Amino acid sequence: MNPLRNILVTLHNVHSVQKVIEMAKICFGLGFNTLIISKAIGTAAQSGIPEAQRIALKMGKRLIIVPDLQDAIELFKPNKTYLFAPYPYGKEKFNPNEIIEKAKKNSLIMLVYGGLEPGLSSRELSLGKSVYLEQSIDISSTGLAAITLYLLRKKLEQ
Repeated sequence: MNPLRNILVTLHNVHSVQKVIEMAKICFGLGFNTLIISKAIGTAAQSGIPEAQRIALKMGKRLIIVPDLQDAIELFKPNKTYLFAPYPYGKEKFNPNEIIEKAKKNSLIMLVYGGLEPGLSSRELSLGKSVYLEQSIDISSTGLAAITLYLLRKKLEQ
């Protein structure tokens, strides 16, 4: 079984149509099977989600919409939830090896990216393990997702 199926990519609290579409392209394009959108508001909900659904269906992937992050965690009951935030809000450095090893052992892993700048709230970060990616500038949640998901995909191929 492909360990990428055990990794649930989640975009939380998003208002931007483009961010939803880009996240779908990044997630599905790198081979991840599931994208969860939690708390989509305004045009992200009206226009972004239908377009992301089209992308998901075209690629044979699944897009799941939930009202809030807590709902996603309650519904899927991941073994581990990683929430991405800039340092010092993220408490531990992102370790792709840790996530891949858990996914290979059939643990269900949820990766959460904030849809608004600056990212996730302290309450949201308390819902799992907050991690950061070493970089010197803010690269946005879609940039962060692209890098981290690519690193996970490459680690799996090794």
